[in-house]
Amino acid sequence: MRKNHITMIIIIAAAMLFAASAVFAGEKQLPLPEMTLEEYPRIDGSLACVPLCEALAAKVTGCSQEEAEETMADFTNTNPCYLELAKGNRDILLAYEPAQETVDALAEYEPLDMAPVGRDALVFIVNRDNPVESITQQQAIDIYTGKITNWSEVGGDDQEILAFQRPETSGSQTMMRKLLMGDLQMVDAPEMMISGMEGMIRQIREYENTANALGYSVYYYATEMMGFPDLKFLSVDGVAPDKETIGSGEYPLVNDFYCVTNAQSSENALLLRDWLLSADGQAFIEECGYVPLS
Repeated sequence: MRKNHITMIIIIAAAMLFAASAVFAGEKQLPLPEMTLEEYPRIDGSLACVPLCEALAAKVTGCSQEEAEETMADFTNTNPCYLELAKGNRDILLAYEPAQETVDALAEYEPLDMAPVGRDALVFIVNRDNPVESITQQQAIDIYTGKITNWSEVGGDDQEILAFQRPETSGSQTMMRKLLMGDLQMVDAPEMMISGMEGMIRQIREYENTANALGYSVYYYATEMMGFPDLKFLSVDGVAPDKETIGSGEYPLVNDFYCVTNAQSSENALLLRDWLLSADGQAFIEECGYVPLS
């Protein structure tokens, strides 16, 4: 079993407590909170959750799309948003788990309440011209630790694997560590390090017009925000990632994303959280293209 970070467990313990209540609340009907834009909580989150944040603002306040986008004007992304909430500069987050470095920094602040509101997955992406359709979890680990370096070793062409990576503070890298790599040392290849998820996907798509590039992202971002017909997802352990296999947990690399609040969060922020966990809120999350909890 790969080593878990004790501090991460402590920080997200509230998420485990919320998990049961999230399923229970998803069976409850709650009225949609109604508030003006001026009353709307200060919201932040992960890049993949920006469309959800904007749709939520429009749903609750009745504002225009342009006004909804303005509610994310101070968006900071996965790791900075946690610190902004802890410091009292935000009321609520819709975000993926923070990196260990952020978890360590959060230790000096009040605990956060992390309520799972939806599911996503770590996916591996290749060019559609790559003949490989599936890899195992162990093969993915071996590629990113440098034990496998050629596509022929996983049933592909005799080509070097160009395995792009994300920085340790990125949301997709946090998922990669939690679900697959643990504390294993990944290949030291600065030239293959891509700072943004958009950059990762574009590199796979365009890198020297070859089909030997490999990368990873979160499913929602790769499909809904950056979908390209010339890319494909690899199956993992024989299971292709899609909304059905992610929702059921059949796809092996599934992880929740969260609605995050703390003791300083406004009453309206808590109303939003509770509604997102309700039956109508879960239906709304699905309508927005995400995978709900159940």
